[in-house]
Amino acid sequence: MPKPPNRSRKALKAPFNFGDHDLSLSASIGVTIYDSNPAEAADVLRDAELAMYYAKRLGGDRIEAYRASARSIAAYNRASEEDLERGMKQGELHVQFQPVTDIQTGQIAGAEALMRWIHPTRGVVNPDEFVPLAERSGQIEKLGRLAFEQSAAQAKDWMTTFGLPEEFFISVNLSPTQLATETLLNDMRSLVSQDKELASHLKLEITESQVMTNPEHSAYMLQALRNLGLGLALDDFGTGHSSLSYLHRFPFDTIKIPAAFVSMGGTTGIAHTQGPIIKAVVALAADLDLMVIAEGVETLDEIERLRQLNCRYAQGFAFGAAMTGAEFGKKLATQLGR
Repeated sequence: MPKPPNRSRKALKAPFNFGDHDLSLSASIGVTIYDSNPAEAADVLRDAELAMYYAKRLGGDRIEAYRASARSIAAYNRASEEDLERGMKQGELHVQFQPVTDIQTGQIAGAEALMRWIHPTRGVVNPDEFVPLAERSGQIEKLGRLAFEQSAAQAKDWMTTFGLPEEFFISVNLSPTQLATETLLNDMRSLVSQDKELASHLKLEITESQVMTNPEHSAYMLQALRNLGLGLALDDFGTGHSSLSYLHRFPFDTIKIPAAFVSMGGTTGIAHTQGPIIKAVVALAADLDLMVIAEGVETLDEIERLRQLNCRYAQGFAFGAAMTGAEFGKKLATQLGR
């Protein structure tokens, strides 16, 4: 098959003026060529669209010709999307809880809710597989809502069964899609607006890159969520390109230090070059009256180094992997003397 011409793509990339800015466009183009055999227009458009999606998967801003294998790939993707939707309806996806520990006392201070999929034939499906699938198929809002509903239900059960300390929290991750829509506010209102105690035990995690995609809208959404009584955690702090001047604008109560700043591998613990970064974040958080949680803690050396750097809270395999609500509840009950 001859290589498709690039004139259309090059024409789109030509800069043009919009207000005070010079802009240019990129394009992912799918091409299909039919011989003299009769073909329905719908078939031609379908194959060109498959080629276009293939161009996007390869990084975008390119032209790709239709390949016969694309149909089987598309069929596999559709089947995977339907399988995920079925799994959510059948109760195969549920949250597990990884402890967040106060390293000064050794006590559990909270938990992060992590979604798990136990497939009836495939067994455990890795989140790195089904979360991107949910994002591509438009099911990420439904998945996020499910995670929050299950976390809220579990928190309420613990509140009823043995009571929870006032400061205990369960954090739930938000996707970029959720933060961008008003649906999120409606969902949160329906779940916690009538139960302020429940809201006080729930925290939403948002990554720095999510917040900075649209700072003005993020500020509005986060304040609305905060007004419902929910906690807010800024995840992966320091990995994006935000200005520290923005931090005071967003109503976060928690900063999470990413594993990249904590774990350097081997047995040497936190590298000397990383220590000053953690120390600076801890000092900044103290000035702003924010909780700091270090993620990805795996060794005793790292725990001790964090303690020396005055980082009080941490999570990671050094404190335990994610566990079911029943398993986590037993640990909480023992800690609370119930």
